[in-house]
Amino acid sequence: MIKLDKKYNVLMPIKNQNLKRLGRNLDGGYVVDINIIENCKTLITLGLGNDWSFEKDYLKINSDAKVHIYDHTVSTRPYLKEILKHSRRLITFRSNIKALIDRTKYLLDFLKITHSNKINFYKEKITSVTNGDNFSNISKIFKRLSVKEKVILKIDIEGGEFEILDEIINYADRIEMLIFEFHNLDKNELIFLELIKKLLKYFNIVHLHGNNHCGRTTGGLPIALEMTMINKKNQINKIEYIKTFPREHLDFANNPYKEDMVFYFE
Repeated sequence: MIKLDKKYNVLMPIKNQNLKRLGRNLDGGYVVDINIIENCKTLITLGLGNDWSFEKDYLKINSDAKVHIYDHTVSTRPYLKEILKHSRRLITFRSNIKALIDRTKYLLDFLKITHSNKINFYKEKITSVTNGDNFSNISKIFKRLSVKEKVILKIDIEGGEFEILDEIINYADRIEMLIFEFHNLDKNELIFLELIKKLLKYFNIVHLHGNNHCGRTTGGLPIALEMTMINKKNQINKIEYIKTFPREHLDFANNPYKEDMVFYFE
């Protein structure tokens, strides 16, 4: 178990009794406040990748909700390539019908999630400024919503999160919950801590989890860090802190073949 440097104490999460995991018990799942999930009808996902188990779980809970997904990197191409590859291998007896069926299911599931009437999918890159139709910033995203619409914002954009955090603060009163995966904290540690201090004026950290695909900073913090924050108006518990991670029954290793990231605060 790794003790974190005292400079990271600002990240210590506040105890929350309403935490639950959405998404799979691997990379792609996140810990959330279930009360906010049940009562907030708009989820904005910045960065989808190849896993949408979180979004599917959210819609199972909120059948009348809407999801807005932004990701300029995803397409049917990799799924079609896998189908073609396994079709060729099947002919030469180097694969089996189950592998081909599984790849076909992945493609159909991708098409279902990106063409659902409950989901608005934008093939746009998230940046701090807009440089055309294929780009979006936080302002453009919120202009697509009703001015009274409260949202959950989930962000996993491979380091691009640092560009947009200041702009997110402008919409703090409309954001019920923030779900992040921060990247490259060994290189961006100072800017990360400064930005977190700004966010803490409006939000409380309620959960952390280290992504075990990456290593640690010299102070022991996971280089890739999952974080859940809730708007301060939603914090009804008295202030107690959680100091040891991961949390049993909530957290699971992103890579199941490696030990999870164990750490604690002083």
